[in-house]
Formats: sequence, C-alpha cells, structure tokens
Amino acid sequence: MVKAANRKTKNTVDQSRPSLMDIADVYAAPGHLIRRAQQIAVAIFFDEFRDWDVTPVQFAALVAIKDRPGMDQRTLVNCIAIDRSTVGSMLRVLEERRMISRVTPKENMRIKRLYIEPAGEKILDETRDAIRRAQERILAPLKADEQEIFMKYLARIVDLNNELSRAPLRIHARETMPDIA
Repeated sequence: MVKAANRKTKNTVDQSRPSLMDIADVYAAPGHLIRRAQQIAVAIFFDEFRDWDVTPVQFAALVAIKDRPGMDQRTLVNCIAIDRSTVGSMLRVLEERRMISRVTPKENMRIKRLYIEPAGEKILDETRDAIRRAQERILAPLKADEQEIFMKYLARIVDLNNELSRAPLRIHARETMPDIA
C-alpha cells in the first residue's frame, strides 16, 4: 500500500510549480516575436537597400547627423539608441567612405563634431523611395487601421521599456537640441 501511494505521488504533477515550456510557448512569447520581427525588418531593409552598402544603424546615423549637424558622438549615441561600444567603429566606416566628417573643435579637443558629407547626403537622397518601401513592406500584412494600432502599441512598448535597453534612447525627435554650432 505504501508503494502504491509513493507511485501515485511520483506521477502526480506538482501544480504549485509552473510547467516546463515547449517550443509552442517560445513561438508565442513576445520577446521571441519581437526578435523575429526585427530579423524580418532587417532582411527587408537589406533587400530594399541592396544597391547601397549601408546598414540600418548607419542609415539612422546619417539621418541624425544630417538633421543635427555638429552633434558629438555621445549625442549621436543618445539620439539613435546605439551601443557606445559600436558607435566608434560605425562612424569610422562612414568617415572612410566619406559620408561623414568628424571635426575636433579648437575649444574642446576631447570631442569630435559630426557632419554629413556630400556622399552621405547622396545616399539619403537616393534611398528615399527604398526606405519608404521597406517601411511599407514591414507593415504590409496588416490592414491600414491595424498598422496604426500596431505602431501605436509598438511605440508604447518601446517608450515605456526604454530604460531597460542596453542603449536607451535619450534624445527624442520631439525634443529640441541646443545650438551647438
């Protein structure tokens, strides 16, 4: 009788502990879905930008530098939410390709001001349609009203979780930057 009771206990699932996940749980997890959506978005970006040798982060940096000429590297990190450890190498590539210039001001030799160069402006000009198509393709599976709702909630998730990021966004588009010229 004791053996039967022990067998029953061993075969009974402990309801106080959460069950182990299976692959279906992974596929339905928000983190997994966001990671997959990011993979898809990057794939679409590279497909649309196949004629230009530029990454999504480089593109964002070019836009930010054009929008706010003279910003320093730290400001760029805060403006596009890029990791500080990778911004230097990314800027070096853009500078080597003559898309940007880094200028050391006489009054502060520790920083470099960032400026877009004609080659960078050319890329931004040539890729206007490509970036529009990429954004449309990313959202294409959704109806227009669903796209609006999705973007509203996606922006909310990102905004409310910003501080949890390794590279939080510190300067928002709606904010103004002081004159740095």
